[in-house]
Amino acid sequence: MLTLKSSGKKTGDGVIAGQAAIFGGCEIITDGVNDAKVILYNNASAASGQIVFEGTVPGGNNFGGATFETTVRADLGLYLDITGTGAAAIIYFDLA
Repeated sequence: MLTLKSSGKKTGDGVIAGQAAIFGGCEIITDGVNDAKVILYNNASAASGQIVFEGTVPGGNNFGGATFETTVRADLGLYLDITGTGAAAIIYFDLA
């Protein structure tokens, strides 16, 4: 059984893993009013390249996201791109 790490609550763009990683899920959190959008890229340092995950949660839903029974490998790393006023995310991952 694979145990994943939590990125902790993130409120801005940045590196989640600077090397090959295993992605297992994402919680997207809104401010209760504005939509929150998260894109995770297979990239160690920038919001570009192959998209590993993309999700949007309507503001009034407060939170949403996805967890995967079978994890996804990101050979280059994981880079978080988050948009939306008051948006936040928690990424569940491990290093490969």
